Amino acid sequence: MLSMFNLPSPLEKIEWSVALDHGIEVWMKRDDQIHHVISGNKWRKLKYSVKEVRDKKYDGLLTFGGAFSNHIAATAHAGRVHGISTIGIIRGEEADRANPTLTKALKDGMQLVPISREEYARKELEGFLEQLQAQYPGYLIVPEGGANRNGVLGCMEILTEVQLDFDVIACPLGTSTTFSGIVASAGATAEVLGFPALKGGGYLRAHVNNFLEELKSTPKQLSTFSPTQNWKLIEDYHFGGFAKMKEPLVRFMNAFWKETGIPLDPVYTAKMMFGLDEMIRKGHFKNGTKLLTLHTGGLQGIAGMNKKLKNKNYNIEYEDKI
Repeated sequence: MLSMFNLPSPLEKIEWSVALDHGIEVWMKRDDQIHHVISGNKWRKLKYSVKEVRDKKYDGLLTFGGAFSNHIAATAHAGRVHGISTIGIIRGEEADRANPTLTKALKDGMQLVPISREEYARKELEGFLEQLQAQYPGYLIVPEGGANRNGVLGCMEILTEVQLDFDVIACPLGTSTTFSGIVASAGATAEVLGFPALKGGGYLRAHVNNFLEELKSTPKQLSTFSPTQNWKLIEDYHFGGFAKMKEPLVRFMNAFWKETGIPLDPVYTAKMMFGLDEMIRKGHFKNGTKLLTLHTGGLQGIAGMNKKLKNKNYNIEYEDKI
């Protein structure tokens, strides 16, 4: 089941001048290199849901996402790879099926079902989910972004691939699934920083605590469950909201790539690295700190983002290099 994936993903020490100048040792877990389409935390979060579909012989997998969703792209391709039927409930009746993300999802066999933003806002309500299940009775329904226990279990495996000890672990987050997996497996001594990609992401603290409580109450003890109490969200680097892009972020991405050779995605990892850059410059980390960062993938979305930036005087310069 995993033979086509590059696991464990590489762990790379970054020669990053701002960190070196402040005595900070920075490493990056390159989950963006797991797979050319099902990259980053997307495979981690889908792994056990795909397994459940196959083991329990569901007709397929149904999930949710926006028109440029990395999760939708990854789910569609995972379905194609594993011979699983997939349905994507897409936010916005105006969803442009000609964009690179949805075009690829269609080619990978996903059935796309655009719904209004008002309907989409009901995606977690019991009544809405019951109606959806009745419409697609043989399908396993997976929340947006793979944000369920299966997703957290997959993300708890990330740190099992890291053999070094770190003082601080930094992780971007949208649904909090990956971050919850990191918090749940980081051990007692590590500090874990989460960088929400959306404005007003403080509400995600409750999601993290809910996932931790669910894991604590699991009937079977998880060998990877070793939570840290030392975690917090850094809410200052959302750049206006989810999937919002501003010129300083794009300029940073291009400069980071030129210096380190690492392409960042604009929705998640770039915002985290921008925030860490500023925090390092302001002396947030003491000299000698060993910092682990997580690249959660999502590079497939760069083509769509550049399309949105076509009327600007800047763009992500490495689209054709990835």
